Amino acid sequence: MEKEFYIDVIDEKFYEKTFENGLKCFVFPKKDFIEKQVMFAVNYGSADNVFFDRGKEKKEPEGLAHFIEHKLFEQENYNVFEEFSKNGASSNAFTNFNTTAYYFNCTDNFKKNSDILFDFISKPFFNKENVEKEKDIISQEIKMYDDDPNWKIYFNMLKSMYYEHNIRNDIAGSVETIKKITDETLYENYKKFYNYKNAVVVCAGDFDRKELYSSIEKNLSFNQEECDIRRMTYNEKNEVVKNFISEKMSVDRAMFNIGIKDISEKENLSLKIAAIKIIMDIICGESSHLYEELYEKRIIDKSFAYAYTCGRDYGFITISGFSDKPEIIKELFIDKVKSIKKSGIDNNLFNIIKNKYIGRFIRGFNSIDGIVSAQVDFFTKGINLYDYSSALKNVNTGDAENILYEMFSENNIVMSLIAP
Repeated sequence: MEKEFYIDVIDEKFYEKTFENGLKCFVFPKKDFIEKQVMFAVNYGSADNVFFDRGKEKKEPEGLAHFIEHKLFEQENYNVFEEFSKNGASSNAFTNFNTTAYYFNCTDNFKKNSDILFDFISKPFFNKENVEKEKDIISQEIKMYDDDPNWKIYFNMLKSMYYEHNIRNDIAGSVETIKKITDETLYENYKKFYNYKNAVVVCAGDFDRKELYSSIEKNLSFNQEECDIRRMTYNEKNEVVKNFISEKMSVDRAMFNIGIKDISEKENLSLKIAAIKIIMDIICGESSHLYEELYEKRIIDKSFAYAYTCGRDYGFITISGFSDKPEIIKELFIDKVKSIKKSGIDNNLFNIIKNKYIGRFIRGFNSIDGIVSAQVDFFTKGINLYDYSSALKNVNTGDAENILYEMFSENNIVMSLIAP
């Protein structure tokens, strides 16, 4: 079955194909674009190491999803990267809290590269020897992250924010947890999570989508064993674990992450994502009074940034940058939120910022990478780019004010610092 979606703000169509086995495939035709990208992703990431299998709680080693990502590239009879390279493609993969994804970019040999992608994902090759070898490689990667101040400040923030949720834990796990991983563990969890109903294929470019569907049907072959997986539900408190954490590392300037734990309802996620982007731009975007004040006083610089991250059962805003006076940033941010709560959001300003984000959405469709990455991210949230475009068009000041009152509270704000 194939559905057609029409996004009116860009006057473009995309397609959602659901195969008989339950696999979903999203195709974004980009006529006359030279580059093409295909991404295969499973709704399985670092936060999914605790789950219920046929009613029984299972707890797997932290870093398992990331370990599987590494090992799938190692095939028994060929080198995956070399095969892509021979056919003019570059390839890579990533693991985050909810997703493991594999992709390639190419200009030519689209069918051949698609065949390679779906073939190696379907044929895991795990044995004791190559698993033990990989542990040393990933251990070095983990140690590298431990020395990365950007990584450290981020996970210190999450550990201060969440009591139980597994996003507190590093995506790659720890040197201790990956020691527990075996080839049997990898095969067992691959079979549980790498299945048609838990996966998606997203592609963008100028190609024949029937050719892509044919490649999927021919080369993507998973064990059809029925899985009865239920994700862990966390009874997270609304307040944070602690409001402040600081660590010293070898950095030239002090770094800060201000985290805002999302305690609001998760209904209509598309609308919520759109509203939060606009709210944050109004509060501290580059055209806001707060940003101008902080920048003119040299409290912040061009490193200042913010983002909203969310998944099936969590969400948080991160405000980050370099500053010698991060406490002032937090204080003035809270004051600004209180002021807007008291006066309400100016409707004219809201619509100006909203139109800016509609413009960004339109420009985003000029990027093959951007289209594919956004749709894969939305898939794990149960939405698609059409849902988001509709939400962005329809969100109003009332929606934004509701989220502002629900989510922005001093009790759910964390400050994470890395000091020189």
